[in-house]
Amino acid sequence: MKKIIAAAAFVFLITGTVFANTISTNSCPPISVVADKYDIKIKNDSGDEVTVYNAGSGGSYRLSKNVITTIKMEDGDKLYIYVSGKKGRLLLTASADIDGKVQLFSKL
Repeated sequence: MKKIIAAAAFVFLITGTVFANTISTNSCPPISVVADKYDIKIKNDSGDEVTVYNAGSGGSYRLSKNVITTIKMEDGDKLYIYVSGKKGRLLLTASADIDGKVQLFSKL
């Protein structure tokens, strides 16, 4: 009887080990998609302080007068002017061609 129990336990142990190795070797590595991040630089050349809203990250930024503000955005993110607590007109869409270049607020 002891031999039968020992043999069954051995078979169970071997089967479990082989099955576990099969699962771990056949699994696919996780895929992560990373979007390009851009440094969008905006100089507020208007006479007033302005608030803008990044629809991609959901963050808002204050642009002080005559100061260059850098906003990290992903490709395709949209930046809107923020007026009275609401999203206003579209200022720009993040892309590689404006990465690191200073954008004048008056030209947007």
